[in-house]
Amino acid sequence: MPLAQIEGGDIYYEESGSGAVLAMLLPVSVGPVGLRPFHDRLAERFRVIRYDQRGTGRSAPAAAPEGMTMAGRAAELAGLFDALGIESAHMFCHSTGCGVGLSLAAAFPDRVAGLVLANPWSHGDAHLTTMQRLRVAAARALDPYQYAWFNASLLFPSDYRRAHLEAFERLARDAAPQNADRIEGRLEAILAFDARPLATGLTCPTLIATAADDQLMPPWFGTELAALIPGAARLALDGGGHMLPETRGDALASAVADFLDSVA
Repeated sequence: MPLAQIEGGDIYYEESGSGAVLAMLLPVSVGPVGLRPFHDRLAERFRVIRYDQRGTGRSAPAAAPEGMTMAGRAAELAGLFDALGIESAHMFCHSTGCGVGLSLAAAFPDRVAGLVLANPWSHGDAHLTTMQRLRVAAARALDPYQYAWFNASLLFPSDYRRAHLEAFERLARDAAPQNADRIEGRLEAILAFDARPLATGLTCPTLIATAADDQLMPPWFGTELAALIPGAARLALDGGGHMLPETRGDALASAVADFLDSVA
C-alpha cells in the first residue's frame, strides 16, 4: 500500500500513466459509474497522482482542526509533492478540491503548472450556506438509505439518476452509516473559505468548468472566479450536475487534457 510519510500523518496515494504530472483532487462521493473512467482517460496522457486527503479513505486522520482548512489541505498536498519528488504539477480539482488547488496555487505558485477547477465555489454565500447546512441536518436526521438518496438527488441530475436508477438504489441499500460530525466539519471548512482574495493574484493558467444544472455550487461561482483570475478560460456545460467527472467524464477529460497540453 503506497503511503507517503509526511509531517502531520501519512498520506495514501496512487499513481498511473506517464508524462507531465497531474494531481487530482476528486470527490469523496461517487455514483454507480464512479470516477475510474475519468481517471483512466487522463492517465492515458499524464502521470496521474490521486490521493486520499487526511481524514478520508486510507490516509491518517487530520491531527488538528486547522488541518481541515483549505490552507491546511494545501500544505498537506505540498508535503505529498515533496515526498514524491514533484517540483511542479498540473492540478485537476473538483468541488472541495478547488479550494485546496486555489490555496496551493496562491501559496506555492511555482508548484502549479496548470489549474483546472470543476464545479468550484468562490465563497460561502447565502445559497451555499443554506445548502451545506441542510446537508448537515439531513445527515443527523436521516437513516443511511435516506441520506444516500438525499445526497444523490442533490449531486446528480435527474436524467442521470433515471438512467441508473437500479444502481443508485443498490448504493443506497448498501450505504454505511454517515458520521454527521465529520460531515459538518468538512462542510463548515468549505463555508469558511473565501477564494476571492486569492483569485486575483493567481499566475498559473486556469480552466474553470461548470454545469448549468449544478444545484450545490451553481455556475455563478465559476463566472465570478473567471472574472477574478487573470486569463482564466471557461468550459460551461449545459448539464451534468455537481458530479461532472462522473456524469460528463469523457467530455471533461478531453477538455482538461487539451487545455493542459496547450499550456505545458
